[in-house]
Amino acid sequence: MRSRPFIVLFCAVAVASMGISMVSPILPVYAEELGATGIWTGLTFSIFAVSQTIISPFAGTWSDRYGRKPFIILGLLFYLVAALGYLSADTFLQVLVFRAISGCGTSLIFSVARAYIGDLVPSGHEGRWFGVFAVADIVGFGIGPIFSGALRDIFGFDAVFVGMALLMGSSAAIVTILLPRHVEMDRVARAIQPAWSFTEALRDRLTLSLTILMCVSSMTFGAVFSFLSVRLEHLGVTGIAVGIAFASESFASAAAQPVMGPLADRRDRRAIVIGGLLGSALVLAALGAAGSYVLIVVLMVAMGVAQAATMVGVAAMQVVAGRRAGMGTVIGLGSAGNGIGIIFGSVVGGALVQWFGLGAPFYLGAATMVLGAILVVWLLRGVPTTEAGLPRDADGLADVAEAASL
Repeated sequence: MRSRPFIVLFCAVAVASMGISMVSPILPVYAEELGATGIWTGLTFSIFAVSQTIISPFAGTWSDRYGRKPFIILGLLFYLVAALGYLSADTFLQVLVFRAISGCGTSLIFSVARAYIGDLVPSGHEGRWFGVFAVADIVGFGIGPIFSGALRDIFGFDAVFVGMALLMGSSAAIVTILLPRHVEMDRVARAIQPAWSFTEALRDRLTLSLTILMCVSSMTFGAVFSFLSVRLEHLGVTGIAVGIAFASESFASAAAQPVMGPLADRRDRRAIVIGGLLGSALVLAALGAAGSYVLIVVLMVAMGVAQAATMVGVAAMQVVAGRRAGMGTVIGLGSAGNGIGIIFGSVVGGALVQWFGLGAPFYLGAATMVLGAILVVWLLRGVPTTEAGLPRDADGLADVAEAASL
């Protein structure tokens, strides 16, 4: 983990996450000021997931074939364009367009960076490595809302977008100058087998299960993060207070991930994921009824711990599946599943808000977490989730055929 590629990607992802999360909490509010309501407010947050869903699988497969570094840089540049676009937006429809462009950046930055790390992870240490690497994303995502809240309170919305542009530009420079290209190109060239096609990968029970799980678990992200900032605004809190509420979840998750990582290498990864999903369900149900700012912050801390368990377990299993199907392919499919869940959660959450009020998306999120836990039990029954347990010869095709019959 002390290698140059790991450190460079850790720093780059932290800076990029900070820039991304600077605008995530304020975009629904910004869109409302430009005339968006209900479902349109949800789309303002989640439209990036549409382009993410379309681009992610191809980005992963392309990076398996042509190398990781160029796609990471391109993703950062997409986000730079989006940040500058927000500055010139006059309508919420224009905000939607640039949010969609940022989704292209998400597809390239995070799934490809994780695939790069997956190339480097020693067998049996998947949870440990990704538990540490996830801290970059989570800490950056946690600092961003606080920074943007302060900028917005003092200088207004435009300052937030300028800050995002500067962060994306600096992250692109870090990767361009410092990230080795030959390391990951050699790793891809030495791969035991080429990346599978999407159809072949989704016939593998482990890959299929993880893709569906990413979809289900991300419904919470779409439903909650689309409307939590709006709900906090209705409570009359300041921009910095909104940022602190979002950051509390991120910081708690960042603290928990390095602990959960080694645990995922020693214990049953399915049990860890199920525990995280059920914990998230309880927290979301409580958030639906919470009417106090302090209580919301406490619940967001609990959410961070529960989400850490889920995501460390999923990341570790993705690396195991990626060693057979192609690292970028597996993680790209998971990112696409993540995008589908965000779209569904945001759009359905927006409709529920119009019909039942701001608490409804949180109850939707709780229900989907319970569904996710049930799916893990069913889809991963009998499927090895560690490198040692996976077949590597013709016998492995039996699992693939069984998955196709589900």
